[in-house]
Amino acid sequence: MLTVKITKVKLYAYDLHKMKEFYSTQLGFSLIKNTDHYFTVAVGESTITFEKIPASVQKQYHFALNIPCNLFQQAKSWVKERAEILSSAEEDEVYFDTLKAFSCYFYDPEENIIELIARQEVNPKIDAMSFSSEHVLSIGEMNITTDTIYLVANTLKKYGIIPMNNNEICADSLTFMGNYEDGANLLLGPSERIWYFSNKKAIVSPIVIEINNHLLLCLNEKAEFTITRL
Repeated sequence: MLTVKITKVKLYAYDLHKMKEFYSTQLGFSLIKNTDHYFTVAVGESTITFEKIPASVQKQYHFALNIPCNLFQQAKSWVKERAEILSSAEEDEVYFDTLKAFSCYFYDPEENIIELIARQEVNPKIDAMSFSSEHVLSIGEMNITTDTIYLVANTLKKYGIIPMNNNEICADSLTFMGNYEDGANLLLGPSERIWYFSNKKAIVSPIVIEINNHLLLCLNEKAEFTITRL
C-alpha cells in the first residue's frame, strides 16, 4: 500500500483573472507562480495550478482541503465572509462517520466545489482562536470523474493506491482510494453523478495529480488515464 499525499494538482480554468482573484485575494492563498497562461497557489503543504483552457472544453472539479480538527466552526465563519456556503435540507455542514470528519462546501467563480474537511482522528489540532488560509493543511481529496472506473481503479491499485478500508469499487457512486490514516483520498466517480450539497453534475474533466512527489496521474481531454513515475 502506498502512503497517499496529494502534493500537486493541475486543474483548468476559463477565466484566469477571476480565479486568481478568488484564490489569492479573496481566500488569501499565497500566489507562488503567475503567468499569462497559468497560476499556482499554495494550499498548506500542497499546491494547485489553474491553467487556461478554451471554453469549448467541458470541465468541473471537486476537491477538499484538510483543516485542523478543532477549527471547523471557525473555518465555516471564515468562508461565510468570503463566499456562500452551500446548503442541503437547510443544513450547511455534514458529519461523515466513515471519515470521522466534519465538512462544509462552497463554490469558486467557475462553480468548482471546494470542501473544507476537518478529520477528527487524522488532522492535527492547532492552537488558534480563529481560522485563516494559513491554517489549511493540504489537499485532502481530489475527484477523478471517469466512465471507466474499474480501469482507473485497477491502474491505481497496481501502483499501491487501493480502496479505503479495502472496500469494493463502485461503478455508480464514489470510491475512496487511499488509506484512511493518510488523510488524503482520490475520489473515483462516474459522470452525471450529482455532487453532494450541489446541483452540479460530475463531468469527465482533464486533470493532473501528483502523489508523494513520485507519481503523476493524468486524465487528458480524451478521457485517457495514465500514471507515470517521476
